[in-house]
Formats: sequence, structure tokens, C-alpha cells
Amino acid sequence: MKITIRGANSETDYERIAEIINTFDRQPITAEELSRWDSLTKPGGTRRRLVATTPDGEIVAYCGLVRDAWVPDGLFMLGLIVDPPARNQGVGSQLYDEAVRIAQSHGAQRFSVEVLDNDPVSQRFAEQRGFTLDHHVFESTLDLHTFDAKQFADQTEQVEAQGIRIFSLQDAPFTRENLHKLWQVNHDTALDDPAAIGKFPSFEEFEEIITTGEWFRPEGQILAADGDTYVGLSAVGYFKESNSAYNMMTGVSRSHRGKGIAQALKLRSIHAAKSWGVDYIRTNNDSQNEPMLKINHKLGYVPQPGIYRMNKILEG
Repeated sequence: MKITIRGANSETDYERIAEIINTFDRQPITAEELSRWDSLTKPGGTRRRLVATTPDGEIVAYCGLVRDAWVPDGLFMLGLIVDPPARNQGVGSQLYDEAVRIAQSHGAQRFSVEVLDNDPVSQRFAEQRGFTLDHHVFESTLDLHTFDAKQFADQTEQVEAQGIRIFSLQDAPFTRENLHKLWQVNHDTALDDPAAIGKFPSFEEFEEIITTGEWFRPEGQILAADGDTYVGLSAVGYFKESNSAYNMMTGVSRSHRGKGIAQALKLRSIHAAKSWGVDYIRTNNDSQNEPMLKINHKLGYVPQPGIYRMNKILEG
């Protein structure tokens, strides 16, 4: 297929880009959300959006190149999606080659991509270009219309009997000082995740990401504290496009693991999601994170197709 590759125009192209992304992403995105992420790009970071168009101007493919300022040097996140009717016509190959050229001009040394684990065509496309498997992330969902919390009624009481408080950021209350404590426990536990890339946003970047996101609700930031020290969290956000909630992160400090805190946190996050009237809550966990996968299974989360994270070292 004959195509032209150009930079995306936020005013005229983002609606169409969102349509193409939503053929892949299970969490629908909007043009407004794309623009919001553009606004979060900081000095030292790069965010480029490319589109492939037919001779009559129709956008048939999209590629996003992202390097946040806080990630390791030279690492770019690559997202490339071809509209289903335009696949198998060389569009993806041409767009990928142009993305490599542009990324390397911005200092890219390696790419990281995400491919659905039930999509062998996309896996093969990545493998043919030298990408290798880095991590397998499992997705699972919990139907909140059928979830019965009664069977876990004593879980929080058992944790609180050990001197641990479970509460939300809204209860904390929601101040900048407590937001910083939330960042600290996010930082420490996220870097312990098997899929961690070794870096985490600064407090200022974290603050802007969560306080400008439409998904953010302080009552969805569930915390565990031992005295004045935050020792665990379960962060859940609301997504109106799908009337769903997403459990983005659940973690407990190493010093307080094995006490049932993680399950108590997830139960409280489920309670928050139910209070918003959503249909389901979803989450993603690395295949090597067996303790969290066991908790999800116990709570009744149902496995869904997951994601392969694949990496490639760029030549030259």
C-alpha cells in the first residue's frame, strides 16, 4: 500500500488515532487523553506521534514514540498499530522503519513494546525485527456485580489487630505532605516489582500525573500505615469510558510483608470501586509476582489475555 508518513496533528488527527488505538487497547482512550499526556512531557523527555496516510488522506496506522525524562537513558516506549483493514500490506513495516530513524535521532538505544499474548501476528512482527521477550504480564478482571465481600469480612480486622491502619488518601487527609508519603511508598514498592525498569518518576512528576488524570480519586488511593509510616498501598482509578476501575498498583514494604496487608488493601480498593458504581475492576501483574497472583485468584479475579513486554537493542 502506498502511504505517506507524517507527524500527527493534535487538532485534526487525535480522534482518528484514538479509534486506531482502541482496536488494541482494552481501556478506551480519547483524543483529550492523548493531548493530556502530551502536556505532561518534561524537558529531557520525548513524545512523538506519527501517522501513516493513504493518498486520499485517510489515516490507516499510528505510531507513538515516548521517552519520559525519568526512565533510563536511551529507552523509548514504542507503540505501533495498523488499522485492521490495512494490515498485511506493508504499512507497519514502513512506519516502523521511520520510527526507528526518528527515535535514533533523539538518542534512542533500545525499544520496549507491548504485544497481546493472544496475538501471534504482532508477536511475529516484533520477533522478525529483533525484539525478545522481557516480561509476561497477566491481566485479570473482577465482576463487581457478583463479588461477595462477606467471605473476607475479617481480613481487615486481622490486619488492624497487628497495629496496622487501613484508610484512603481522602481520609488521611489529602494534603501535599501526605501525597508525598504516598509517592514514597509507591516509589519503594514499585521498584520491587519484577517488571520494574529501575526508575520511578520524581515526586513532582508523580504529583502532576495523578492530580491531572481524570481517573484519579483520592478515595481510591488506599493506604496501610504503621504509626505515621505508610507501609503499603493499593491505587485504583475510575475510567468513565468503560465504566470500570483499574487497580494500578498494590504493594507492601518488605518489612511488613506476610501479614495479610496486601489482601486487606485490595479489598478496600474493591470497596472503593463498588462505591463508584462500576461494572468491573481490572489489574495487571507480572507472571513472576506469584504472591499477588495468588491474592487475585483468592479474591475471584478471572484471567484475561495478557501482554508480552518485548525489548530490542537498536543497532548503531
